[in-house]
Amino acid sequence: MPDGFGFRGGSKAARFLELAQPDEDGFSRAVQIEEFVGRYADLVMGNGGDWCRDDGSLARVFNIRRIKPKNKIIAVQLDGFKKRPIDKTIPPHILAEIRSQRCAVLGTSDPQCDHKDGHRDDWGDPDKWTVNDFQPLSRAANGAKRQACKMCRQTKQRFDATSLGFAVAQFKGNGVYRGTCVGCYWHDVARFHGEVSGK
Repeated sequence: MPDGFGFRGGSKAARFLELAQPDEDGFSRAVQIEEFVGRYADLVMGNGGDWCRDDGSLARVFNIRRIKPKNKIIAVQLDGFKKRPIDKTIPPHILAEIRSQRCAVLGTSDPQCDHKDGHRDDWGDPDKWTVNDFQPLSRAANGAKRQACKMCRQTKQRFDATSLGFAVAQFKGNGVYRGTCVGCYWHDVARFHGEVSGK
């Protein structure tokens, strides 16, 4: 039987997911190679890491971080779901709903409808889009987000929310962009505030 992510039960990918226990956004703890014992013993790898390579089945679903401080993998971590490129016009009912709200940053009326994914390459199935895939941002806030996303695309460094006075740079992931915007301030301003404040 496949697991919740479509991997065949008993496969290396499925067994790694048992250990890693990724959350709803595809992020996991760093699983140390010392944990590859017992039923997980065949996850032990050479320098290449056969089951966690960038061209493997696990990497088709997740962004994989292989932690290797001295050219030897010591742990494997999942850094969010892989993106799926797509493009399509925002449906009118979503535009109307978002534009009826106030800017998530400034609280001003008449916001623009911003797709939360600033890299514009994880828009999923357009037929399944909901209001939750978007956020209301004023023209000024949306312009600031576009600039932050542009810098992230160029440098692979995620926006650092401590520059705005927050205690954390991102609430998930780290400062390096690894294929997901989840955890970044600009990805979902309202959620960022909630996660940081504990509400």
